[in-house]
Amino acid sequence: MKDLIAKRYIKALAVSVSQSQLEEIALLLAKLAEASAVLKFRDIMESPYVSTTQKVAFILKDILDNSGNIKFVNFIKVLAEHKRLDLFEGLYRELSLYLAILNKEYIAQLIVNEGYEDSVLKEIESKFSKKFGVNLLLKQKIMANIGIKLVVEDLGIEVSFSKERFISDLRNHILKAF
Repeated sequence: MKDLIAKRYIKALAVSVSQSQLEEIALLLAKLAEASAVLKFRDIMESPYVSTTQKVAFILKDILDNSGNIKFVNFIKVLAEHKRLDLFEGLYRELSLYLAILNKEYIAQLIVNEGYEDSVLKEIESKFSKKFGVNLLLKQKIMANIGIKLVVEDLGIEVSFSKERFISDLRNHILKAF
């Protein structure tokens, strides 16, 4: 539910600011998302004894050192007014996804049973980037499976090759031939 709310706020914010301002805001939201992981920060944001204006002042002055532009300050005030100061992690995640879509940059996960060298990873990254027409950032995940799998979640793409499936398909093909 919070993800949907965060997505709406980011959509409204994206309409009102430029892409360069969105990138600056992403850095500020990253700080706030990091601060949200601290128990004391969450206690202050959820406290009924701290007024909304005090919470906004705490965020802007103490956490962000007055580094936000006027639109971001107003954005924080709107969040505070609607009691949405617990959304910073979701807002940062949604804004990062939105910026990745604008820049056509996606994170791909390569699931393998043994690690590959950086040169091989760069080559795979460049070939799939050309194939899909986007910029891919390849992250390697080593698991105990026999095969290889490339997953780009945001694009809905999954490419895999497994030894068992190959043997099964080969066996079926041979049986059909007879």
